[in-house]
Order: sequence, then structure tokens, then C-alpha cells
Amino acid sequence: MRPLAVSSRALVGPLVGALLVAGAVLGCGGTPPAVPTVKPAGDTSSAHREAVKALVQPLIDAEITTSLVVGLYDGGKTEIYGFGTGPDGKPPSGTTLFELGSVTQVYTALLFADAIQKREVALETPLSDLVPPGVTVPADQGTKVSLGMLATHTSGFPELPPSLTRRINGLDPYKGYNEELLYRDLIATSFVSPPGTQVGFSSYGVGVLGFVLGKKLGGTYQTALAARVLTPLGLASTFFTVPPAAQARRVIGRSADLVPTSFWTWDAMSAGGGLISSAQDQLTLIDAELDAASGSKLALRSAMRLTQEEQVPNRNGPNEGLGWEIDAEGKYWHNGGTGGFRSFVGFDPKTRRGLVILSASAVSLVDHIALDLYKVLSNTEVRPVTPPPVDKLAQFAGTYQLGEFKLAVVVKDKRVTITGPGEQPLRLIPISDHEMWFEAQQAVVVFEREGDKVVRAVFVVGGKKLAAQRISD
Repeated sequence: MRPLAVSSRALVGPLVGALLVAGAVLGCGGTPPAVPTVKPAGDTSSAHREAVKALVQPLIDAEITTSLVVGLYDGGKTEIYGFGTGPDGKPPSGTTLFELGSVTQVYTALLFADAIQKREVALETPLSDLVPPGVTVPADQGTKVSLGMLATHTSGFPELPPSLTRRINGLDPYKGYNEELLYRDLIATSFVSPPGTQVGFSSYGVGVLGFVLGKKLGGTYQTALAARVLTPLGLASTFFTVPPAAQARRVIGRSADLVPTSFWTWDAMSAGGGLISSAQDQLTLIDAELDAASGSKLALRSAMRLTQEEQVPNRNGPNEGLGWEIDAEGKYWHNGGTGGFRSFVGFDPKTRRGLVILSASAVSLVDHIALDLYKVLSNTEVRPVTPPPVDKLAQFAGTYQLGEFKLAVVVKDKRVTITGPGEQPLRLIPISDHEMWFEAQQAVVVFEREGDKVVRAVFVVGGKKLAAQRISD
């Protein structure tokens, strides 16, 4: 999955460049115990409780996250399970509020589709038509950036606004990013690829789309989305600013090392990732999306069908709808992340199933249980993450040589970290008896043994393998 909201490459140093990392595929080795399959019987609201718990509880026990909610949808029936600690000290529930990050873009695309069907804009409408006089929108050899390009990540815009990459701090990076800064960044934007030629994820591009669309519709993106999407769908627990009466339901986010983080305020970039919501509301969205896929004529269903149409075939990854990614099996999904949260929302029109994952930590590893949760819904056996006991971690500590770099793997206070020259330690998360998840790099590190001794660490990087030889304990 592509990195979302804030590029990890913007937050770390030379070690990132050395590894040249881009989205590894998680593949745990060994033979961990299978998750029990559970046939729905009796109370269907908790039919898959034990199977979901077997998948999620190891993430809590391994301190990968402290608070996580799973919502399952199966042919109109829903199940919601909370794990860890919510805002009231009890497990989180279907009404607990989490930051959605880039899942917000599903809603931005729905607002866009609604405006298209009302003939207020079109896929081909140039972005330059919706900005004030004096604001220059970049063009490439006469090719103008269209609203459709922004919605499908084919605009060639960078992932982040130009000014934001220079002042990012991870605490609340979009705070104060106002209209004036957005227009300045549009003038200063350089393409990372020619517009309309390839898919390149850009929260910046979708943020711009929502901002100018809100202006076009006669107000702001936030007010337009509330009036034309959130209210018609009955999403009463989905906000940009959490009202006082709902603050008690808001869980604190945490970093990859579970340090409490600041909430994010997206300001003019709200369309790229600013929504806060609950699992219950996201299941309501899934119900409406599946209703739309079946041909319903209820509110927004026609616009939803437009968002579900394939816009950009992508042989090297998911096909692009409007807001939705579409996998090879026809499942729709989007994930998201902020400094302290991860989210995943997906559905499958063929089986009329869907799922929601909301986590109060920045560790993207939780996204990877989505495929297993679909298997749980079909009562297929799956295998959970199985971290080794804490007393088995010391065997991985040592110095490893990767090209010209010496990397120090340190085990301290139940944590494993890796440090490059002159850098801050980055967390490695054990996921099996010989593998760890490298969050900063979205990669798996496989520790190889000769006999009983660990002799090298192999970084699985976007299908490639980079081996670092262990040179000392």
C-alpha cells in the first residue's frame, strides 16, 4: 500500500535513502497457529468475535497499537469489536472517534461525483478555471491539470504541498495551512511526472480539489461536504472539528513507538485527510456503497456508482476509481494515516461484505489484517502475527553492515530499534520468530540464521532484497 498523508521519506534521514524503500508486501514466515474459524450461529452480532480477537489481540499484546476497532459488514448484518483501551479506559466501541487520514478522500471524491452529476463541474474541468485571477496553476507543454486528474492521483502533483515539506514537524504539520499558503504553493508547484501520464499518490492534489470545489459550490469544502454528503448519509459522528459533546469519545493517537501525539488540524488541506469518524459511521458508508452498487436510487447512490467506476487501469497496482482503489478481485478500498492513527475501509460488491479498521497508532501494520478479515467473514482459516517472547529478542541485537552504512540494532525495554549513522533510532516491530516490521520504511526485515546464530538482516524492499551482514554482537 502506498504511504499516506505524510511520506515516511520526509521524516527520516540517510538510512531511508540507503534502503530506497517503497511499500513492501508483508509475508510472515514460520508456522504460527491458525485463527479459529467461527460459523455464525445464534447472536449474529458477535458471530466472528473469537476469530477477530485471535487476529487483533496479538497486535495489542505486542504493543503495535493500544486501541483498535474492527467493524464487519456481511449482507446487511454488522459486527463491531473493540480492543485495547478507549478514551474512557474501557475497550473502544463503534462510537469511538478516530482520525481517518486519507480515507477522507473517499468523501471528497463523492462530493466531486455529486457535483459532476449536477453539471456544476466535469472530470475535464481545468483546475485553472476554479482559482482566483493571479493564481497560476502549473501546466506541462500545454496539458492542463484537470479536476479528474486530481481525483485519480494522475495530476503529477507531489505528495505534499511544496511549503509543507520544508516545515513538517509531525506534531500537527497542516496546522495553519490556510488559503493564502495553498495559492502560493500552487504557483510554486513542480510536477513529479507529466500530468495525466501516471498514478502518483498526492494528498496535496486531493486537498486542492476539495478546496476549490468548496469555493465553486458557494462556501467551503467543509460546509459543502456536510450539507451534500455527511447529512444525507446520516453520518452524525463524522466531523472536521469534534464538537464539545463528542469530545469524550475521542481517543488519543500514538506514534509508532506509542508516544501520545497531537491531533491534526488540516485547515485548507482538509479534503486530503481531515475527517474524524467512528466505525459505526464507516459501516453506514459501506452499507450505502453496496446499496449503490446494487442499483439503488436513494440519496447519493448514483454519485456513488460514478465513484466506483474504473477511471485509470493500473497494471502495477490497484486500479483507480474516484476516491476508491480497486484491487484485482474487484474489492474497493482506501486506507489512511496521520501522526497517531491508521484507518482502512473496504467493501466487495460481489459478496456484499465489507470491513472497517480504525487504530489509534501510526503503525500501518494494522492495515494488513484487512485481507485476513475478509477471510474471517468467509470462514476461511487465517494466521495471525506471532511475535516472539520478549526474552528471545536479545538474539537480534548487534551491528549490521549494509553497503557503506553500519546499522545498530538495539533491544531495550521490550523495544527493538535500528539506527543509522547520525540518526535517531527507528522502531522494528517483531512479527514472527525471525521477522520484523520496519514502519519507517514500510518494509519487512528478515533475520537469517546459520545454526543458532543470527548472521544477517535482509530488508525486503518493494520486492527486492537488501542483505546486511552482522559484523558484531
